[in-house]
Amino acid sequence: MRLSKKGQGATEYLLMLAAVLVIVAIAVYYVTAGGAAKPNIQLTAVVDGTSIKLVATGGTDTCPANDWKYAVYLENASPTWDDGTATLSSTTDMVLKSNLAAGTTYKVRVQHIPTGQYFVDTTKTIA
Repeated sequence: MRLSKKGQGATEYLLMLAAVLVIVAIAVYYVTAGGAAKPNIQLTAVVDGTSIKLVATGGTDTCPANDWKYAVYLENASPTWDDGTATLSSTTDMVLKSNLAAGTTYKVRVQHIPTGQYFVDTTKTIA
């Protein structure tokens, strides 16, 4: 079967378009996958009196202070983020906020900055 010149040109155009789309898809994958991965540290937020603490429950990695941030804020308010204050590890036990109002519910978020993933994303009520 013989294609006309017009049909052959359209076929070549579609093959080039398909090749470009495959190359773009591969590039997008590598750019978005990046090299960063959230460290293997399991953390939880714990109420201790009128304070909210960040406590490690497991993990094998560490996360330097400049790679994480946290926010403790009223449930219906916008967060104000604070920079990490120490390296996170499997032995982390630190106060995030103190002197919080009793009977108030707070949203607690601890985020790994390079990946945008949360170590902690929960709500806690001060008794």
